Amino acid sequence: MSKISSNINESAKRYAKALILSSENKDPVIKNFRNDFDKLVTSYQEVEVFREFIMTPLINKNKKKEALIKILIKMNLSQEFINFFKIVANHGKLYLLEKIYNEFKKSLDEKEGITEVTVTTTLPLEKQFEENIVKNIGSKLKKKIRLNKLVDPELIGGIVIKIDSIMIDNSIKTKLLDYNLNERLG
Repeated sequence: MSKISSNINESAKRYAKALILSSENKDPVIKNFRNDFDKLVTSYQEVEVFREFIMTPLINKNKKKEALIKILIKMNLSQEFINFFKIVANHGKLYLLEKIYNEFKKSLDEKEGITEVTVTTTLPLEKQFEENIVKNIGSKLKKKIRLNKLVDPELIGGIVIKIDSIMIDNSIKTKLLDYNLNERLG
């Protein structure tokens, strides 16, 4: 990872941590922050003009901050959350919006004992199989599981499970690639 990328990720982590610390570990405040952040990021992702406004370096930092505050007030977000984004805007870090959001969610998940598991299959999972995965992985890790399901017909068959940075690839596609490689080398 490049030094710039590492610095960006570290900055995003610091802002996310600051937002969590500013809630003073009060559940209703954290819940409000999560809802506010969800609203803001949804708008950011869905409204191209808003995204361009946030990302452009051509707008004066103070004017951008003033406009953003008006937008956040119109969105009916909490004053504490707006104050947080005033600080982000003052430091010229609005372009980190999505990264801060992802780090914020990751920190909350850690705090709540939730691990994200992504399962990729060639066809949609049956409900019973899905429940078994959540139950078995959850009991082994002693955590709550948030299951993301992906469908990728290129796997041919089998399953790929990703838990944090660990990947268990039991797909036919990978087995065929391994077989071809071994045959060529052996």
